[in-house]
Amino acid sequence: MKSFFSRSVGRFLSVGLKRSTKMRMMKHVLTCIGILSVSLSPVAAQDFWSWWGDGKGELSSYKVVVSRYGELREGYSVLVFVTEDISRTTRIKDDSGTLPPADRAPVLKLNRAVKFTTGIYDYSILTSTFSSVNSELDRKPFEPLKISFSAQEWCGHVFQMLIPQRDQVEFTLHSYFQGEGDQKRTIKLPPNAAFEDNLPIWIRELNGEVLAAGRRRELQFLPSAWFLRAAHKPADFQSGWIMKEEGEALKGTNGSAPTWRWTWQVGNRKETYWVEKAYPRRIIKWNSSDGGKGEIIKTLRLPYWQLHGNDDLPYREQLGVPK
Repeated sequence: MKSFFSRSVGRFLSVGLKRSTKMRMMKHVLTCIGILSVSLSPVAAQDFWSWWGDGKGELSSYKVVVSRYGELREGYSVLVFVTEDISRTTRIKDDSGTLPPADRAPVLKLNRAVKFTTGIYDYSILTSTFSSVNSELDRKPFEPLKISFSAQEWCGHVFQMLIPQRDQVEFTLHSYFQGEGDQKRTIKLPPNAAFEDNLPIWIRELNGEVLAAGRRRELQFLPSAWFLRAAHKPADFQSGWIMKEEGEALKGTNGSAPTWRWTWQVGNRKETYWVEKAYPRRIIKWNSSDGGKGEIIKTLRLPYWQLHGNDDLPYREQLGVPK
């Protein structure tokens, strides 16, 4: 259950004020009570909402290496985890607070931003995964209700969206490449289906264990949107597996931490992620078989959507990402 503070803030924001006025007032209230703290609470969560219902998002920054055009590129990434409600019908965020309860689905959203340079020009990638907190569409909790992806670089930009339904996935693609053009089609949802872009949420086991240590599970994966984009592959499910094993203690942002090591293979490609054992089980680092990798820099818990003023730039310095 959400905290009293979260419910009270929600009622406060529902009054008839302009959105900009509400945001300024909300930021002032949060600042006064110290909710803009930049450190993680040492208290372990008793359940999902006791941690994720506090009105803040979790921002973790990473030094990354990305393989592109046959070479390794240095860059940075920010993984933003935050709860919100979306419509079961439209799969769009409820920012008005007026959705009927029957149409309101709570999700944990992961915005995965990646930025790097290829020679003269830049890449900017954002993948948004909306993972259901509860059981939806007769599937277990923490399965995606929507995955959207965009990539921008100096040649053009691409947008892709997946909307999982009960027995199929609605697929939309808009691309500047003639061979891809604009697409809208459906993909049959196979048994044991999994979405690679959802795995960074799934492996955190935020509301209980999803796979026992030492176990390996065979799955049909829809590869990540970035992999499909970089390889110019059509979206379709592929056979693969995922395994959870004991990992070594790694240096995180708060000292050495015991980890679980998660490995999955999709086709001929393999990914390995190290996740803290202690709640909230942050992702500490990852390695990819193509030479890509990521290593955590810093984690902040903030109402980041309000921190868009020039006086909020120091938060980027705290995260260790470029201004």
